[in-house]
Amino acid sequence: MMHFMQLNFEPIADLPNWLVILLFGIPFVGGLTLYAYKTRHARYWRKGIFPQSLKPVEDNYLEAYLALGAKLMLINYQESKEKIQFINQYFNRYFPKATYNFGDSLLFSLKYPIKTETITDWMKVHLKDEGSRSQIIYFLTGLALINGKMSTPELNFLKKINADLELAPDNLAKIIAIYAAYSEHRKEKTEQKATPKSKTYAHEILGVAKNATPEEIKKAYRKLVKLHHPDKFATGTESQQKMAAEKFVEIQNAYELLMG
Repeated sequence: MMHFMQLNFEPIADLPNWLVILLFGIPFVGGLTLYAYKTRHARYWRKGIFPQSLKPVEDNYLEAYLALGAKLMLINYQESKEKIQFINQYFNRYFPKATYNFGDSLLFSLKYPIKTETITDWMKVHLKDEGSRSQIIYFLTGLALINGKMSTPELNFLKKINADLELAPDNLAKIIAIYAAYSEHRKEKTEQKATPKSKTYAHEILGVAKNATPEEIKKAYRKLVKLHHPDKFATGTESQQKMAAEKFVEIQNAYELLMG
C-alpha cells in the first residue's frame, strides 16, 4: 500500500497575513527581479549596448575588454585563431579570478558586436586617470599586432578608442612604437645578437629620442612613474594593479638601462 505524506498548512493559516506575504513573496519577487535583471542586460547586449548600470568590478571590466577585443577581431577575422589565444593568455594573466565562461562570452560578443562608445562612456565614468584608461589601449594594440603588422582599419579602430577614452593622439603612437621595439628586442634576444636594440626599446618605453639628454630622460621617467605608479591603482581592481605594476617595472628597467 502506498502512503502519501499529508502537508499540514494549519500553522501557516494561523500566521498573520503580512508574515505569510513576507515569507512567500520575497523569494518570488527576488526570483522575478533576478530574471528581469539578466533579461534586461541581455536585451541591451543584443542591441550592442554595454549596460551603463554595471558596477566597476573585475568581471565587468573583463567583459568590456572582451567586447572591444571581439570588435577588433571582426575587422580581420582571418587571424582570429592567434587573437583568441592572445586574449585567453591575457585574461589568464590579468584576470585569474574572473568567474566567466570565456568561450560563451567571446562568441556572444562576436555575434552581437558592441557599440564601442557605450563601453568607452562606461570606462570614462569608472576610470578617472589616464594610466588606467591606457591599459585598454595596450591590450588592443597587442591584439592588433599579434602577427607583427596592423591593417589600416585596425589602426583606425584603435585611434577611435583612444580618442573616445579622451587620451592624447601620441598616447597610441607611443604604445604602437613600444610594441614594435619590443618585437625587435625579442627577436634580438632569440638570435642572441648584441644589445643596441635593447636601448632602442628602452627609449620607446620612456618615449624619448635616441639622442635624448640625461635631463630629458629623467623628465620623461618622472612623468611615466607618476602615471603608472602602483599606488595610483591601490583602489583599483586586481587586474589594474597587476598591469600597472608590470608597466612600472618596465619603466624602471628602461630608465636604469639608459642612465647606467
